[in-house]
Amino acid sequence: MEMEEKSLSAQVYEKIKGGIISLKYPPGSVLKERELSESLGVSRTPVREAIQRLSQEFWLVPGEGKRMQVRPVTIADVHEIIQIRNLMEYAAIDEMLKNGEPRVVAGQLDSILNEMKSATEEYVFTTLDLKFHYLVVESMKNDRLLRFWSTVQDEVLRMGLLVLKGKDRWHEVIKEHEHLVDMLWNKDAEKIKFAMKEHLEHSYAALIRDLEERITN
Repeated sequence: MEMEEKSLSAQVYEKIKGGIISLKYPPGSVLKERELSESLGVSRTPVREAIQRLSQEFWLVPGEGKRMQVRPVTIADVHEIIQIRNLMEYAAIDEMLKNGEPRVVAGQLDSILNEMKSATEEYVFTTLDLKFHYLVVESMKNDRLLRFWSTVQDEVLRMGLLVLKGKDRWHEVIKEHEHLVDMLWNKDAEKIKFAMKEHLEHSYAALIRDLEERITN
């Protein structure tokens, strides 16, 4: 019985966390035990345990009246995540150009890019975008960096979904990815770095615009 309860608690945790990342529970929204237990068809105990775990992981924060709310995305959050991505992905490109096979990576990225072009759902598109950038980091063949990347990728996914609500940014992302792949085929170090820098700067600017619009509305 204890093992079943632990398993149920883990399942509830994954469902609620998945809802937070996918924006089913948007940033700033309040989560109530009773409503969650009813919607998930479980008792309050596994919900309470999941909420406690999500609070420890900082996905949930205390709101008004001690109600738990989904942690909002702030400008500081965006800046920190983009800063991490800059450091990791630039380093990956440097390593790829010095010791790796940029054209092999370009071929793999091109395959993901084709999937992105045929995607019709925001979650699928954003997941493929994350896969694209994961492959860049993976090219370093550094297990410790990959483990660190796994600690931020859920936040990257949530931010990506926030900014990709409009199809305009979809087209921009595809265009920027195409340019990066082309530069990798050409093995032009400076242009590859510039393409990545430009892409991440555009992503940062789009996220900041989204946050500012939320504040004014």
